[in-house]
Amino acid sequence: MSQLILNLDKLRHNIRFLSRHCRKHHLDITGIIKDPCADPKMIRQMMELGFKNIGISRVPDGPIIRSVFPKRPIYISLPSIHELPAIVQCFSISFNSEMTVIEQLNQTAISMNCPHSILLMVDTGDLREGVMPDQVVETVRKIHQLTPRAIEFAGIGTNLGCCAGTVPDEYNLGLMARLADQIESELDIEVNTVSVGGSVLLEWMQHKPLPGRINNIRLGESVFLGTIPTINQVHPNLDTRVVTFRSDILEIKDKRITPPQLCGKDALGGRPQFTRLGIRKRAILNFGICDTYPLGLTPLIPGMEIVSVNSNYTLADITDCRHRFKVGDFVDFTMNYQAFLQSFISPFTRIRYQKEPDNTAVL
Repeated sequence: MSQLILNLDKLRHNIRFLSRHCRKHHLDITGIIKDPCADPKMIRQMMELGFKNIGISRVPDGPIIRSVFPKRPIYISLPSIHELPAIVQCFSISFNSEMTVIEQLNQTAISMNCPHSILLMVDTGDLREGVMPDQVVETVRKIHQLTPRAIEFAGIGTNLGCCAGTVPDEYNLGLMARLADQIESELDIEVNTVSVGGSVLLEWMQHKPLPGRINNIRLGESVFLGTIPTINQVHPNLDTRVVTFRSDILEIKDKRITPPQLCGKDALGGRPQFTRLGIRKRAILNFGICDTYPLGLTPLIPGMEIVSVNSNYTLADITDCRHRFKVGDFVDFTMNYQAFLQSFISPFTRIRYQKEPDNTAVL
C-alpha cells in the first residue's frame, strides 16, 4: 500500500506561521480538509494552533463527524437538495447560492429542531458558485423574510482561483467589502463574516492590505504544500515538505523498448509515447490513479522518470539513476495539489506520520 507521509513538525510550522500572519490582517482561518474521514491528529493541530474552524466538502456519516471533529465543521460545497438532513445534522454552517435550496434547508432545520447557519456565496469573477453581485442584497432580504425562519444568515463569501483562474484584485476584494456595507445599510442586517477562499489570497497579503470588512480566509493548499495556487508560487515563509508520497518497488527488469507494430491506446485511453528506445531498466511501483494523480508526482531520486500509468501501477525508467535499486525499496515523491488531493482521499493510501519507526530503506 502506498503511503502519504506527513511531517507533523513541518505541518505545525505552517499552521503557526499562517495563524500569526492572518491575525495581523485581522483574519480568522477556516482550514480546508477535503476528506471527512481525516485523521483527527491533523485536525487537532489546526484547531489548537489557531485555526477557527475546519471546512470539508463531502457529507460524512454523523458518527464520523462526532469522533473526528471537536465541533461541527463547515460545509464548503453547495448542498445537494437530497442531503439536507445530513448537512443540518453534521455542519454548523453551509455555503449556499440557490434560494430554493435555502428554503428547503430552512424547513429541514425546523423539522429537525437543529440550529444551522448559511454563508451566501457571491460570484466575484471566478465563474464558479455564487449569486451575482447585483442580486446579493435581494437574496439576503428573501432569506430574512422566511417565516418561520430557523436558519441564520452568517455572512457572505467568495471563491477565487479555482475555475476561471481569477486572482485577487482591488475590484473583487473591494466588491465584497461594499456588498457587506450595502447589506447592513439597506437591510439593517449585520454581516458577521466576509470570507474569501483560498490560499491565492496570501500573495496579495504579502504586498497590500485587505479591505477591513474581509475577516475570514479559507486555506488548504498552503497549509500542506506551502504553495500559492493559480500563480504557482511557493510562499517564502512556508515549508513545502509537509507531505511526501511514498511507494515501493514491485519489479525491476531490463526491457527492450520498441513501439509495437500495431499500437492502440493504453489502459487510460491515451496514446503510448516511446521517447527512449533500446534496452532500458524499468521499475514497477505499487500505485496508480486509484491511489494518487501520478503525473503530479516528482521523484526525489535524480534520473527517475515516470513513463506510464494505469489504475494500479506506475512504470518508471530508472536507467539513468545512480542508485542501485532492489525490489522492496521505498521511493519518495513531492506532490502538486492534484496528487496531494487524490492521495489524501484515496482509501488505498495510508496516512503515516514521519516520526513513526520505519526500518525500510527510503530512497
